[in-house]
Amino acid sequence: MPADVPPHSAEICQRLLRGYQFSRSDLSSGDLGPLYAELDDRFVWFQNHLAASGFSLVRDGEVMLLEKEQKELTNEERQTVVTLFLLSDLWLEQGGSYADLFSMPMRWFDLSWLRDGYGREYLAQVGIQDLDTIEDLWRRIARKGFVTYHPETRTLTLRDPAARILTMARRLHQHLRSAEEDAHA
Repeated sequence: MPADVPPHSAEICQRLLRGYQFSRSDLSSGDLGPLYAELDDRFVWFQNHLAASGFSLVRDGEVMLLEKEQKELTNEERQTVVTLFLLSDLWLEQGGSYADLFSMPMRWFDLSWLRDGYGREYLAQVGIQDLDTIEDLWRRIARKGFVTYHPETRTLTLRDPAARILTMARRLHQHLRSAEEDAHA
């Protein structure tokens, strides 16, 4: 009796184990489209096989990812949260729309990341002192499906998994802000 193993299962599992988050936007990619479709079609199969190895495959809307058992964030994850939050804040400050973050390439390098104030402070808290460190982070999180990054033009476009991070960062920021206001009242 032949095994019912989906095509590309090894590649899909390897990507998930390296932290990649599959999203519907992968369908437009020639390389990732078939992988997303296979994972979506055979989600329960992948979920069961990964669970047998101790990994939890979950869906969050149209994003499919491995959920971490230990909830403490790595430094790269903290840097990702902070830079995505600041990117959206700086972009909106300059009159860009939220939808544009996910639909058009933006020149991130031209934004005032290291201006005085909270941006510099947030970046310092996660070990980011310069734009080169931010650029290196874009390269790393592009491999995980959060952004599409073009180093030659220094432009990036956010992908669907980044919306999850932005939502979490906004909630956390609002919570901290209201706690700070309550402390001053």
